[in-house]
Amino acid sequence: MSDYTTSYARKPERGGILAGFDGSAVAREAALWAAAEAHGRGSPLVLARSYERPIWTDADPLPDDARAWHCDHSLRVLADECRARHPDLRISGLIRAGHPGQALAGLATKFDADLVVIGSRGYGPVARLVLGSTAADLVHLMDRPVVVVRGAVGPGPVLLGLAGTETDRQAIEFAFEFAARHGNALHAVHGDHHVRKPDALARCLAPWQERYPGVELQTEVVGAKPSHALLERSAGARLLVVGSHHHNAAHRMLLGSISHATLYHAECPVAVVPAGRAVRQQERATSSVR
Repeated sequence: MSDYTTSYARKPERGGILAGFDGSAVAREAALWAAAEAHGRGSPLVLARSYERPIWTDADPLPDDARAWHCDHSLRVLADECRARHPDLRISGLIRAGHPGQALAGLATKFDADLVVIGSRGYGPVARLVLGSTAADLVHLMDRPVVVVRGAVGPGPVLLGLAGTETDRQAIEFAFEFAARHGNALHAVHGDHHVRKPDALARCLAPWQERYPGVELQTEVVGAKPSHALLERSAGARLLVVGSHHHNAAHRMLLGSISHATLYHAECPVAVVPAGRAVRQQERATSSVR
C-alpha cells in the first residue's frame, strides 16, 4: 500500500498516538480526544485517513490523487483544530488506500503506535454494522491498546473490567497509569464466578496500588455478568478499560462477553488493551484473581 504524507505536517514520528479519521463528526471527536491524550503524554499525534478504491461504478472513478487530495484537505482542517487547542502538539498526517481497519492496523505497526484511537458511529443495529467494520476489526488485529471514543467523557472514575485471567495485567497497568495521570479515581469491577475469596481482588491489585499510591481505588465484586455491571456504571465515567486476548477460544468468549459488549453499548470511551506477548511469557506462571 502507498502512504501519502499530508502536505501541511511534519514527517510522522514513531511511538505516539494514531487517530483514525473518516470525515464524520464522531471521528472528529475521537481525534480531539486523541490530541488531548497525546498532549498530556507529551507524545506525537498521527492523524490517518484511508479510502477504498471502488470495484465498479456507473460514473468515472476519481483518480487516486483526487481522493488523496480530499483526504489531505480534511486532515489539514482537523489538524488545525487540534493545534489550536494544543499549540505545542507535534502533529503529522498520513493517507493510505485500503480498508480502514487494515490500513490503521498497518500504520500502527509501521510507526509502532502506543495507542490507536477511533470513533464510534453511535448506537443501534446500524451502528453495530458500521462499528464492526473498523473498531471490532482493530480489536482483533491490533497488538496494542485501542480506544473507541463513544458517549461523553465524564468527570467520574476510570472503570476497569477484570476477567480474572492473565489478560488483566496489561489492562490494570493501563487503567492505573491513565487514572494517575488524569487525577481520576479507579473503580475495578469483577464477576463473582471467578472469585473464591472476598479479598482476592484487593490482593490482585495491591502491586499497582503501591506503584500508584495517589490513585483512589474502589473494588467491586458483582453477582451479575461483568459486562452488564460495567455498562450500568459507564455513564459519567472518564474511561472504561477492559483486556483482551488474541490467540485462543478464551479471547473470543471474553470479547463476546465484555469487550464486545462495551464497544457497542458503553456510554463513555472504551479502551481495549491486549495482553502483551512479553507479559504473557514472563508472567504466565503467576495467577490472576482466584
